[in-house]
Amino acid sequence: MKTKKEGFGRVTYWVTAVIVVILALYIAIPVVRQVQSEYETETVSYITVTESGTTSGCIVRSEQLITSDRPHISYMIQNGEHISAGGTVALATQDQSDLDLAARASEVETEITYVRSLLASLSNAADQTETETAIRSTVYRLSSAAAETDAAGLDSASVTLSSLLRGGEGSVTQKDLDDLQTELNQIRGSMHGDDVVAAPAAGTFTNEADGFEGLKPDQLEDIDPDGVDALRDQNTQVSDNVIGKLVTDATWYYAAVMSQQDAERLKVGGETSLDFGYRNSSNVRAVVKSISKPNHKGDVAVVFRCTSALSETLSLRASEAEVVFQTYSGLKVTKRAVHVEDGQTVVYAVSAGVMEEKPVTILYEGEDFYLVAAENEGGSLRADNEIIVSGRDLGDGNVVN
Repeated sequence: MKTKKEGFGRVTYWVTAVIVVILALYIAIPVVRQVQSEYETETVSYITVTESGTTSGCIVRSEQLITSDRPHISYMIQNGEHISAGGTVALATQDQSDLDLAARASEVETEITYVRSLLASLSNAADQTETETAIRSTVYRLSSAAAETDAAGLDSASVTLSSLLRGGEGSVTQKDLDDLQTELNQIRGSMHGDDVVAAPAAGTFTNEADGFEGLKPDQLEDIDPDGVDALRDQNTQVSDNVIGKLVTDATWYYAAVMSQQDAERLKVGGETSLDFGYRNSSNVRAVVKSISKPNHKGDVAVVFRCTSALSETLSLRASEAEVVFQTYSGLKVTKRAVHVEDGQTVVYAVSAGVMEEKPVTILYEGEDFYLVAAENEGGSLRADNEIIVSGRDLGDGNVVN
C-alpha cells in the first residue's frame, strides 16, 4: 500500500525531471543556433556591370533650316521621319480657312483610299476563303509597316484591313468613288501651288530648331577642350519664319570633354557606345574619330562618330553622356565566398544540406564581389544557387549541420 509520503516523492521526481529538461532545452537552443549561424549563405544572381566615364559635350549634325512666311502651318510629316528632296513638309496658308480646306482635302484622300479598298475587297474576295487570305496578307503588311515605322504603309494597310473586316456593311458603289474624286479635284483647284512647303533636300525632319544649326562637322577637325566649350556659344536667335529643319546626313557627331585617364581607355577608330541617360532609351553605338592632346587640367577633347539613333537624338544638343568602356555579365558572388583549392578557384554551394564544390572563372572584380562566368557544363554554378559565404569545415561532400 502506497503511503502519502511515497506519492509526494514520486510527484517531486517528475517535477524535477521536467525542470531539468526545460533547462537543458534552454541551454541547447542557443548552442544549436550558434552552430547554424556559423554558416552564412547567399543566393547567386546574374547581373551586368558597366565600366564607363562621364563626358560633357555637344552634338553636331549637317542641318538645313526650313522656312515659311505664311502664318498658318499644317505639317504633313512627323518628327524623325525621313523625306525625299521635293517632298511635302507642310501646308502653309495665309488664312485659316485655306488650312481647313487643305485638311478637308487630306480627309477626302483617305476616304477615296478606303472606298477603293472596299470595292476591291467586294469584287476580289467573293468567298470566305479569299477574304480570310486577304485579311491575313493585310495583317502581315500592317505588322511590317509598324516594324519599319512606315507611316504611309501603315495608313494604307489599316484602311484595307478595315474594309475587309467590314465586308459588305454599308455598300458602296463606283459613283461614291467618282463623287469623292470630283470633290478632291474641286478642292485642289481652289488651292494655290505655293501653299506647299517642299523639302529643299533629302533628310530627317524635325519641327524643332535650337539656334545651333550653323554648327558644321568640319569644325571638329583638330578640336581641343576649349573648342568644345566654344561650340556651346555659337547659337543664334531662331527666326520667326523657321518652321523646322532637315538633318541632311545620317552621320552625326558628339564632341565631348573627358579626363585624359578615361580617354586612355579609348583608341581612335575603336568602337564604343554612348549613354545619354533618360533622354534616350538605349545606348548609341559610336566610333572614336579623334582624341586631342590634354590641356593643363588633364582634359582632352574626344569626337565620336555615330550612324544610328539619329531620330531618337534630334532633340539633344549640349548634353552629358556616359562613355561605355567595357560591359561584363556574369554571376555575382561575394569575395568571401571564393576560395582557392589546389590552385583552382571554387565556391561551395549547398544542396539538400550537403556542400558541393563548384569551380568558377572570375571575369570582373568589384569592391566586395566578383563576377564569375556562367558556364553551361553540368555541375557548374548557376543563378539562384545557394552558396556559403563563411562557415566551418568547408569541403566537397561535407554536411552542413
